[in-house]
Amino acid sequence: MSMGKFDGYLLLSDFDSTLAHTEVYEENGERKARKAISRENCEAIRYFQSEGGLFTLATGRQLAWVGDWKESFVPNTYISCLNGAHLCSPDGKEVVFSRPMDADFVDLANRIRAACPDLEWVTFSYLGGTYRVLRGEPITAALFEGRPIYKMVFYAHRAQSDEYAARVAELVGERYLSMRSWINGIEVQLRGTGKGDTVRRLKEILGARARITVAVGDYENDIDMVRAADIGYAVANAVPQLRAVADRVTVADKESAIAAIIADLEADAARKV
Repeated sequence: MSMGKFDGYLLLSDFDSTLAHTEVYEENGERKARKAISRENCEAIRYFQSEGGLFTLATGRQLAWVGDWKESFVPNTYISCLNGAHLCSPDGKEVVFSRPMDADFVDLANRIRAACPDLEWVTFSYLGGTYRVLRGEPITAALFEGRPIYKMVFYAHRAQSDEYAARVAELVGERYLSMRSWINGIEVQLRGTGKGDTVRRLKEILGARARITVAVGDYENDIDMVRAADIGYAVANAVPQLRAVADRVTVADKESAIAAIIADLEADAARKV
C-alpha cells in the first residue's frame, strides 16, 4: 500500500478566527459581517487528506454548525464539539466521548451571576441547541426540561471581562474549568472535557493514524489543546497567552493559516526524507 506524505498526522483546528475569518461586506448599503473560509484553506485541507492526513475541528460550536460548511471542508475523523465535551464521527452516529456537566451546575451558575452582577446573559448548551437566560431571569433546573447540559457561556462586557473571568476562575473549583473563547465569552464546563483532553483521547483512539498531533487556535480555550499537541500552533491574531505556549506561530486567520500550516508540515516531511 502506498504511503501518503501526511500519513500519521492529525491536524485539529479551532474554527472561529483560525480556520474561518470574519469577512465584512455590504448589502443594500448596509455593512455586515459573516464567517468565511478561504479557497486556499479548502484546497490545502483536501490535499492534506488526499496524502493520508486526518483533519478535524476542535470547536466550541455544535456538530450541526460543522455540517453547514460541508461545501468547504469535510473532516475525515472524529469531530470535537462543545470544546471537547462531545466527540463523535462527522455524521454524529458514532459517539466516542460525551460528558455533560453534573447537576450542581445550576448552583454554580447562580453563584457566578451573584459574584458578577453585570453579566448580560448566560447560555446553556445541550446537544443540538441552547437555552439563553437574560440578566434578572431565574436559573432553575426546571428550565432545562431534563436535557443534559454540556457547557455554559457567560457574556461579560469588554470593560469587565478580565475582572469577571478572574472571579469565575476562582468560583469554579477543582471539578470545573473556565476559559474565554472570545473577549466577552466566559465558558464553564467539567474538567476533563476540554480541547486538550480531545487531543489525548484522539491519540489513544486513533493510534498510529495520529502519531503526530498538530493543533492550532487563537484564544484562551485553545491553550490546553495547543499544549497537548505534538506541534502546537497559534495564528498571528491569537491572544498573547496562546502565542506564549505555542511551538510555532503561523500567519493570521485572514491569510489562510491552515494552508500555511500544511505547507510547514510538508516542508518538515521533505526534510526528513
